[in-house]
Amino acid sequence: MATDIKVIIAGAGLGGLSAAIGLELAGIDYIVLEPASEFKGDVLVGGAVQVSPTAMHFLHQLGIYEEIQKISKPVSGYSMNEHDMNYVGRIDVSPFKERYGYHTEVMARSHLHALLVQRIPPKRFVTGKVLGMLQGRDKVTVRCSDGATHEGDILIAADGAFSNIRHTLYWSLDEKNRLPKADPICMSVDLHIISGCTKPLDPEKFPVLLDTMSEIQSVQLPGKPYTIWFMPLLDNRIAWDIARDVPKTAIRQGESSKVNIWRPEDIEEMLNAVKDCDCPYGGQIGNLLDTTPPEQMYMHMSEERCCETWYGGRTVLLGDACHKGFYQPASEAILDAVTLVNLLSMLQDDTRESIAAVFKEYHDRRAPLAKAAVDQSTLLRQVFSGKGRAASLKRNVVFNYMPEKVRQMLDDKRHENRPQLWFIPQVKDRGIVQPVSNISSSSPSDTTTAATKAAVVSNTTSTSTESREATVSRTSSSPSSPRTSRTSWTSVVSRPAFTMPSAPNVPLFSTKAPSQVVAKRELQVTIGETDKRSSISSSDSGIASLKSSGMLTTAAAEVPTDVIAVLSVEEDEVEKRNEVKKNDLDAEAVVTKDQTRSEDVKQVVAV
Repeated sequence: MATDIKVIIAGAGLGGLSAAIGLELAGIDYIVLEPASEFKGDVLVGGAVQVSPTAMHFLHQLGIYEEIQKISKPVSGYSMNEHDMNYVGRIDVSPFKERYGYHTEVMARSHLHALLVQRIPPKRFVTGKVLGMLQGRDKVTVRCSDGATHEGDILIAADGAFSNIRHTLYWSLDEKNRLPKADPICMSVDLHIISGCTKPLDPEKFPVLLDTMSEIQSVQLPGKPYTIWFMPLLDNRIAWDIARDVPKTAIRQGESSKVNIWRPEDIEEMLNAVKDCDCPYGGQIGNLLDTTPPEQMYMHMSEERCCETWYGGRTVLLGDACHKGFYQPASEAILDAVTLVNLLSMLQDDTRESIAAVFKEYHDRRAPLAKAAVDQSTLLRQVFSGKGRAASLKRNVVFNYMPEKVRQMLDDKRHENRPQLWFIPQVKDRGIVQPVSNISSSSPSDTTTAATKAAVVSNTTSTSTESREATVSRTSSSPSSPRTSRTSWTSVVSRPAFTMPSAPNVPLFSTKAPSQVVAKRELQVTIGETDKRSSISSSDSGIASLKSSGMLTTAAAEVPTDVIAVLSVEEDEVEKRNEVKKNDLDAEAVVTKDQTRSEDVKQVVAV
């Protein structure tokens, strides 16, 4: 392993910090470049962030799972409502813990950011906004806005969707005619978003805060290009996003990068447009907006793109710099970091050829999964935020026609990649769906492979954690109210500095606890059973016509979208149901549906 190399990480977002922690544990020299604005102390900038089970395994391996539980709530599902609070539909994610070992967790982004920063020595952080880079045969040099330059062997660009490093890399590759035609295309931007997080609220006025699990709600406004999201957090706060449709689907990157300097009147226009609308928790949306300090509002855009080029020379892209979607981009960035650090830990020398080989394997492992995540993100955005007849048809398919087993099959495919670091003790994977192996089959070092295979599973930690975790029991609930369990809310108490229970070899470099003290959540959970999805047995003719149209030629693993998922019912099952109908062998097993249901499915093809 080439431990004498130096890595420069541009960007201290969640992906960049995850890469830094991995390099620290691997014994590889590095620095993290980030403008001072990224570290805003106790100010909750950026609203909420969701971490999927795929990334939770890595965070548990670092020994911070228990600390994450103290600052987060597990997500029970995603509900959609119309402006008058008429229930539209719901996607249930409460079974994730049983199937993949962990729930999806929602928390304030700044809390998770602070948790990761504490695992990195302060000397590793260097203040500087990266403007560009210059690559040589043996080194790469980064230039910052203050005129400072930094030299290293490898540059990891984790500087966001509008990465200056990516722009410089693509410009140099384009000069050599080595850049694919798709990469210079403008990024697709479909939503302008204002995110915020309220001050601590009174649970008596907002009983949803007493729920042990967080039901993420969306409200769509009629006649207006707005969708509002609400995410109850653990510390009696409610995070919210106001999304406005962009009239055009692509804009210049140069214009998009100016999102942080929106005019005050633009922000006021968005806030005023929704403040008088009904809130799912009672009252008007403006009541929540009034409890949100202006400095805790963050303006950004929903970019959707997956680049073909992820590396060049000694530079490699990570997270939003090479792929960005509306749904859980932080989890995908963390997975990038784990995969890249694992491969760098096996690097034998710092030659350009060896580095290029590592970058290629990183791209081959992550690019297909990232592309599938972006495709899923696009579908979910259209389902929950789309307007018009086409969006209504998609919602009808997703909420009413999709068989549960098909949804479960696609969820299993999306969550089977749950990587951990190879070179430190790994935690036991507790999901019933087995993860795919992320061990390299062509390891350049027998020693590294042997050490990886001999990684000790921390059974003591797993046992102690499992004894504290919830056993989820399902009870029936009405479709309009997926929350049926309330737990008594524990008053805010002071908590000690973060500890490292499961990985004592991971150092803790800051013992200062965040001032935003939160209470540890109650772990005994009782949730409502998901509404039974409507059967599609009577829609065989519609499904068969969709199959004959050629829309089912793409494998679900490559395009894991819910719309295509409902069309992927096996051919033999359709034939069996048709045979039952023809022979009238089991009339009770056939569910008669109105002809309009079949017509709705057929109209999806027309759309």
